[in-house]
Amino acid sequence: MILIVALSYEVSSQANLEWFAAESIDENDYTISPDLDCTLVHESSNESGIATHKFMPRQFFVYNHPQVRKYMKDEYLMECTGFINKVEENHFLILEYKINSDKAKVNYGNLEKGGKIKVKLINKDHLYLENIERSRGKVKRNDKYTIYTGTYAINKTNVGLLKKHYIDKITVLWEEGVEEYEVQNIDLVKNQLIYLSNLK
Repeated sequence: MILIVALSYEVSSQANLEWFAAESIDENDYTISPDLDCTLVHESSNESGIATHKFMPRQFFVYNHPQVRKYMKDEYLMECTGFINKVEENHFLILEYKINSDKAKVNYGNLEKGGKIKVKLINKDHLYLENIERSRGKVKRNDKYTIYTGTYAINKTNVGLLKKHYIDKITVLWEEGVEEYEVQNIDLVKNQLIYLSNLK
């Protein structure tokens, strides 16, 4: 199934996106690593002794639907950031999909709990990750965009694969259909997982 997207979407310029600008990081607020993809924004244990590590979200991919691509040059229909959140020994890939339309829910519907993404690796292998929380999409009508958040559990086997290989593409199962996205930041997940494994 191909997801059909209306041509009336309004888009924002890449140049205006904070997560494209490395200089927007305040070194006083974050633990800076040599690689900007591996900036921890949360590293602690709560009262129950549960250790958590959360990275700063970074650009994962940008996307234009084929039906609107010819009308755009440096603008995008969808912008996705991602990061790894580790809770004890459990790893989660958090993807935030920003769709530059306040009517995105008509075309995409919800991001359902139990819905999977197919992760295609550079070496041609693939794996599946399952969304553990439903996302109905948060609409910002004044700014004309909609945000969906996917929380994808990564089992031990898939952690090992993602530490070894770059990500080429992901295919997302939406309530209203399926779309495949080419990943630009192909080493984001690999870098963050390796960084976590090297922590003492």
